[in-house]
Amino acid sequence: MGRFRFVNIVKLIILGCSLFAYSCSLTKYVPEDKQLLNKVYFKSDIPDLKTDQLTPFLQQAPNSYMFSIMRLELGLYNASGKDTTKWINRWLRKIGEAPIVYDSLLMQRTKDELERELHNKGYYDAEVSVIEKEKKRKVQLTYVLKGNEPYVISRYGISLPDDSVMSIIEQRDTATILKEGQLFDVSLMEQERESITSKLRDRGYYNFQKELLGFTADSANHKVDVVLSLQDRYLHSDSLQKIIFTQKTVGNIYIYNIADAANLLTLSSDTVVLDTTFYQGYCVISDNHKKRIRASVLVAKTFVQPHSLYKESQINKTYEGLNNLQAVKYVNVSFHEAGDGVLDCYIVVSPEKDHSFSVNLEGTNSDGNLGVGVGVSYQNRNIFKGSETLKIGVNGSYEALRKDGVLYNSAEIGGALGIVFPSLLIPASTNFKRQTLGTTEISMGYNFQRRPEYIRNIANIGFTYAWKKHNVRYTFNLLDFSLIYLPWMTDEFREKYLSPSSSVRYSYEDHFIAQIGFGVFYTNQRNTKSLANYYSIRGGVQTAGNLLYGLSNLFGQEKIDGSYEIFHIPYSQYVKCNFDFSYNQIFNNKVRLVWHTALGVGFPYGNATILPFEERFFSGGANSLRGWSVRSLGPGSYKNTSGYIDYMNQSGDIKLDLNVEARFKLFWKLEGAAFIDAGNIWTIKEYAEQPNGQFQWNEFYKQIGCSYGIGLRLNFDFFIIRVDMGLKLYDPCYETREERWRSSFNWKDDVAFHFAVGYPF
Repeated sequence: MGRFRFVNIVKLIILGCSLFAYSCSLTKYVPEDKQLLNKVYFKSDIPDLKTDQLTPFLQQAPNSYMFSIMRLELGLYNASGKDTTKWINRWLRKIGEAPIVYDSLLMQRTKDELERELHNKGYYDAEVSVIEKEKKRKVQLTYVLKGNEPYVISRYGISLPDDSVMSIIEQRDTATILKEGQLFDVSLMEQERESITSKLRDRGYYNFQKELLGFTADSANHKVDVVLSLQDRYLHSDSLQKIIFTQKTVGNIYIYNIADAANLLTLSSDTVVLDTTFYQGYCVISDNHKKRIRASVLVAKTFVQPHSLYKESQINKTYEGLNNLQAVKYVNVSFHEAGDGVLDCYIVVSPEKDHSFSVNLEGTNSDGNLGVGVGVSYQNRNIFKGSETLKIGVNGSYEALRKDGVLYNSAEIGGALGIVFPSLLIPASTNFKRQTLGTTEISMGYNFQRRPEYIRNIANIGFTYAWKKHNVRYTFNLLDFSLIYLPWMTDEFREKYLSPSSSVRYSYEDHFIAQIGFGVFYTNQRNTKSLANYYSIRGGVQTAGNLLYGLSNLFGQEKIDGSYEIFHIPYSQYVKCNFDFSYNQIFNNKVRLVWHTALGVGFPYGNATILPFEERFFSGGANSLRGWSVRSLGPGSYKNTSGYIDYMNQSGDIKLDLNVEARFKLFWKLEGAAFIDAGNIWTIKEYAEQPNGQFQWNEFYKQIGCSYGIGLRLNFDFFIIRVDMGLKLYDPCYETREERWRSSFNWKDDVAFHFAVGYPF
């Protein structure tokens, strides 16, 4: 289609959007006697007070902007006609945003809210004024905040009429939140009340609530002496204090595991028969006509203990433990007074549906080759009545391939079977397994691939532990066996990849992989709706063949064609590490910047000269460098001249991805993105089939590819459909520097389109 400069396309897109958004007057649907709230600004002399902290107090905000220059949603609304009987007008109004008509009453309420917030922050002499400007039926507001001298805490003390309680507070692990020299901030005082209440409720004080506590303040010259004590109405009542400061113990614990848990109190013996089981001091009640989760499993995930001191932390662990069971829909824990300082505990566990089915259908377009894939899966969440999850999946795909004008086809079919147990199946103490929220998965699978060049069979079996502790998720692959068997291949393929001189022949020979691996994941994101920045870290290491290699040496096994074998099949030996980091920089609820880096290194040794094909890295694609199709970049400055994707040669032992992506809401459920990707893959060893692919310290930085592009996402909350267009900026496969920098591009070689589900990172 010829060559175009990307910058000109961007200009055309921006110009088109601008003309569309402003094709109608911004005040088209604003009543004649009203004004459009055009813009709102904040001006403050208070240090460390950011606009993002003030925005939530706006009782009326202007229409949203895109890139701070364009109100696309308002433009879409204004593009609609006044005849609402037409579907196009109704649809434009639905995805657009109606004009915000200025309301002076809401402006005054905003002013009052800002003053109240400044008072809560310790600025009791603060003043808020509003500058109002009107032009062409549009109003601009500026809220001016003047803090004046704030009030500061000079002394803080706690006074409660119970020596035991005071002793617990003084010995608490967390430091006192209120300190000398801090602003007299209401939010900090609230945190202090919550901290003390949490500590006492975890030491048996069931009736203690944060609302019982109050602060008295004595101020002079903007210095405040603060004392935390009981509210006045409780200080002079011995009977109320006895209730508040009496520690409670847990008596009997009843666990209800029935289908109609929501109507528990209305159940009668005529409609349902209940079965009672006593297990380790717990009373488990379930439907008699249909067995639910076994009593031993429910008790193992219940951390509230009978005949022990009441502890609120145990309740939180019980919620977490029971909700982690796949066979559980929801949980409710309540307590009822049984007299003499004893609380009976009632835990209602509502079971999830045992069976579920799903069908996935997807279309593929790999370098112009069209294909279709289908997957069917079944789950039983309570197969052995212990919340064990049985997973069965079958998938298949078909792709039409064209090479040198000849039409071929590729087919793949496979299946997987797995069972997930809701605990760690390890020879460890019962207490350790109770304290650790973990699962054990046993899985097996088979995959059959038929391509024009070969037929390949892959069988695997795995044994994996997964657990969570202190907000960190761990996985440990204790056993991961794979067998790769190729019963047929073409003579051309055999000559190219399996000749005695081929350094990559091992990847297309029959081979056996026996590996173990360990992975870690952590994120400091605590609330998905929070506007706080957050990061995620993922890392792992896996190794294969070491035990088998040691046994081969121990028993003096002889090498065949330079490799040890097991059951006449050579086995892989390697170590592989990976690291992934992403940082979400959130500007507001519509715009964020996501930084991402990923690094992977694999090294074959001992019984192998190259990593197995399944374990090698590749670059390009929807989740990597989006200016390239999947598996079409690298290694190094290797250039593919075959005319089709060379899966084997365009893979490597080292991978580097560097990405930055701006994500912004457009309108309705549509989001936009602009991104820059950089990276490549390399080989550790030099292979003749991959010239210029080996990692060299003095060359690798010249071989880092770079691309940029834009994308659209349909965000339906529970899943995201993503379309990205990437353009090559720097392509290391070319020889000269001028060719590598793609100042102009053609649609065939320098542009890639990607369709995917979910964010890339």
